[in-house]
Amino acid sequence: MERLYENKGFTRRQNISAAVLVAVVLYGFFELYVAFGSEAGDSTSAMFGVLFIGGGLYGAKTIWDEGRDLVVALDDASGTVTVSLWRPLRELKVAAPVAALGGWRHFVKVGKRNAKVHFLTFRAPGYPHPLQIEMRPGEPVTEGLRRIAGEAVEEYEIATGIRRAADDGDDDA
Repeated sequence: MERLYENKGFTRRQNISAAVLVAVVLYGFFELYVAFGSEAGDSTSAMFGVLFIGGGLYGAKTIWDEGRDLVVALDDASGTVTVSLWRPLRELKVAAPVAALGGWRHFVKVGKRNAKVHFLTFRAPGYPHPLQIEMRPGEPVTEGLRRIAGEAVEEYEIATGIRRAADDGDDDA
């Protein structure tokens, strides 16, 4: 099996974020219990309880929306590509023949303070959303990924200045 891509540390960061959000929501329920379930209840505890629960749910929705379609790993085993996606308790694996992966393109997401994050997106059969591969400038692109997503990788390399666009297609320019 050949590893085409790996987003190192992504699963760990997402799981830590999910654990923190669970703790925040539990603390919110504790504050609501203090406010309404005990004799020494007060309105401040109720307010904090609602804010902690609301903030935890908003955070959970955010990490789900931002991370559910982001590829953790991409493996090729003799023509069948396995895409690993983050899920809170275990990874979801989507397998498809190389030829069935389509719609490869490069796009740039502009974040806060004009920080640019480069992605390759593609579609896999059996998965309802476009999948995203986060590209990090400075990290080399594997030959396997270049083989299955050639044009999108070339667009990424031109956009980041790794490779200059050449009329004749020669990389030595």
